[in-house]
Amino acid sequence: MNEIDRDAAAVDRPNRIPSLTSFQWDTKKMIVAGAIGGSLLFAGLTIAAGVGGNNKLPEVKAKPPAPEVPYDPKTVIAPTLETAAQDPNAPIPLTGEQVPAIGPGTPGTDAKQSPEATAAQRRMAEAQALRDSARRSTLVAYSGTSGQSLGQQAAAFGGNLPGASGAESASQQNTALDNLKRTSAIGRTTARMIGDRNYLVTAGSIIPCTLQTAMDSSVPGYATCIVPRDIYSDNGRVVLMEKGTRVFGEYQGGLNRGQYRLFAMWSRAVTPRGVAIDITSPASDSLGRAGIGGKVDRFFWERFGSALLFSVLEDGASVASNAVGQAGSNVTRVPSDSASTILQDTQQIKPVLRVPQGTDLAITVAQDFDFAQVYGLGLK
Repeated sequence: MNEIDRDAAAVDRPNRIPSLTSFQWDTKKMIVAGAIGGSLLFAGLTIAAGVGGNNKLPEVKAKPPAPEVPYDPKTVIAPTLETAAQDPNAPIPLTGEQVPAIGPGTPGTDAKQSPEATAAQRRMAEAQALRDSARRSTLVAYSGTSGQSLGQQAAAFGGNLPGASGAESASQQNTALDNLKRTSAIGRTTARMIGDRNYLVTAGSIIPCTLQTAMDSSVPGYATCIVPRDIYSDNGRVVLMEKGTRVFGEYQGGLNRGQYRLFAMWSRAVTPRGVAIDITSPASDSLGRAGIGGKVDRFFWERFGSALLFSVLEDGASVASNAVGQAGSNVTRVPSDSASTILQDTQQIKPVLRVPQGTDLAITVAQDFDFAQVYGLGLK
């Protein structure tokens, strides 16, 4: 068999071994195989080191207990203070022998002050007060030149600086804040007992009263009223002013425009038993309002009736003058002047307030009524 036939037969065998020249290397498979081999090698070395190494933890030895020493007070050393250095500026204490004595007839050195020292202290006090007032003052002056006073700035502006003339007087005045800070002096009132309340009608009480005489404000006059019920003491136990007590007073006249109440003052009260007391208390209505109300007559027709009549006459005269012509101009002037004169005279009429008889009034007690010197209490 020749060489060519041998090669062909070898090619046809099924279990032939491939030659190295025909084998192709796969790069990816080689990298994966190398990584797996390295991992297995590292795991084997780690297991070998763990098995053969020393896994025991270091033992910690306990400290020996401190020896107990018995307490001995004699062995305690108290802390000592270090001696501080003496301050050269510290005051030197003087003994009794070094202090100069002041004789009975010789005043101290502080009592004697020269007039120059007194004047200097006064000037210093005035300067301090001026600085305090300037600091609290609401007037603030701004200037680009420091060190100039307000007077110098006023001179620089020709004396027309606002507030320059009164700057010195304004600094002496108190500001609004200073006035608000000042409070009134708080007085002191001492409490005291008012006495036996069985004999007292205290101030502020309201005593009802029915008017017995009518009142007219055209002229001042007198008035009386009757108390319609018993008036008890402050504690409500004793009747001090019986029913039917007559009260005497006076009222003012001359009611002005816009007024609707008449002022009256009750001066004395007399009880049915003959006990008189000066009350000096103002009159009010049943609700305690000062003054007495009534019907007000304003005299409307008396004040404006004549003026209205002359106004009508003036209008009629004006119509007549227009019909006649210029000849009636001197005649129509007379009604106009007369209406003005009458209106001025009627303005002097004042309104009148009238209070009818039987009006329910009240007396506002303005002081304590004491009946202790008149009445006495006893057991029944």
